[in-house]
Amino acid sequence: MTNGHLTETRIIAAKIYSCLPDNLKSEINLSDLQQAAMLHDYGKVLVPKEILNKKGALTPKEKEIMELHSEFGYELLKQQGVNERVLNLIKYHHQKPDGKGYPIIDNNYEYGISTQVLAVADMYSALREDRSYHKARTKKEALEIIFQETEKGAISKDVYKALETAVIQGA
Repeated sequence: MTNGHLTETRIIAAKIYSCLPDNLKSEINLSDLQQAAMLHDYGKVLVPKEILNKKGALTPKEKEIMELHSEFGYELLKQQGVNERVLNLIKYHHQKPDGKGYPIIDNNYEYGISTQVLAVADMYSALREDRSYHKARTKKEALEIIFQETEKGAISKDVYKALETAVIQGA
């Protein structure tokens, strides 16, 4: 995790927000979204560096540990008085509308547009930078990967369109 990734995620989230239809914008608290973008990977401070920086695929156990970062961040930041809306964005930024992301959700969970914007901004930012396990993708490659998620129903077409507009037009 780098400060550059957090800042880029915040910028992309704000750009996606600016390109959304007004009816969806009205469902988002931009300040909460931007704060969550800057804190979404905070829990990675508790993930061992050898897992964070591993080249190549993680083992199932390593993946399980890595996937705890969103819950770690939630718990650490809850103790710091971060508001519940921001905490939930942090906790669920790897969740999917169908509940197939992580962490495991209960029946009270509602997948809101803010969570989806944060998830897409995080995904786009991660794809665009060099990581220990992959080279940076071009804008076009990153959009294609995210579009495939849209086709699977994991991302709404409105959020993808807003991302595409933001990236292509430099909103």
